[in-house]
Amino acid sequence: MNTLQFCENNIKHEGMEDFVEKCRSDFKNVAISIEPCLGECGDCAELYIAMVNDSLVTGDTTLALYDEIENILR
Repeated sequence: MNTLQFCENNIKHEGMEDFVEKCRSDFKNVAISIEPCLGECGDCAELYIAMVNDSLVTGDTTLALYDEIENILR
């Protein structure tokens, strides 16, 4: 099963709470979780981030992040 993890500190960025809910809706066969820390603090402070199957994915916007996640999962 594919996994998608978000950092709870990154969730505080504008639009990320809604973004996580969109991912939960769109990627129903993916185990989605919010973790206390993903260990990517430098990127987390500057970009929108997620871990997809233990690989870091980043985007300048939530749309860019979504496109990267979708490319991996589909």
